[in-house]
Amino acid sequence: MALDGETHRLIIEMERFCAYQERSPFEIKLKLRRKGATEIQVETIIQHLVAKNFLNESRFVDAYVQGKSSIKRWGAQRIKSGLIAHHISESIIDQALSTLSKSDHAAHLLIWLQKKQNSLKDEAEGPKKKAKIVRFLLSKGFSLEEILKAI
Repeated sequence: MALDGETHRLIIEMERFCAYQERSPFEIKLKLRRKGATEIQVETIIQHLVAKNFLNESRFVDAYVQGKSSIKRWGAQRIKSGLIAHHISESIIDQALSTLSKSDHAAHLLIWLQKKQNSLKDEAEGPKKKAKIVRFLLSKGFSLEEILKAI
């Protein structure tokens, strides 16, 4: 299939975009739409990127889960929310989250708990302080059950 000049230019641009870091198909679609690409161009470019292995959804999910867990120390709930925002299917998300180390996850929770407790060390003990800690840890993606066990 012969490509017009604009589609070819967008393919080159998206190849560079994908080579820089793992991307989701949703990110590519958004970027192309912002650049004014037609739906036919978007589909053609995504097919090309997948065929040339610039775009791989499972590779993106693995990189996202590992990066957010080990670098950002996010909990599973926040990672899952991020992947849902990228329009990743529930089954792929659950499979990727199952690869997370339980001990690392627990260690990350304790690191955030310690950090928040240190920042609130001058505040009086009580339900208000505990609520602040719980809200903070919930925002980091940990479940209420995990948080209450740790506190």
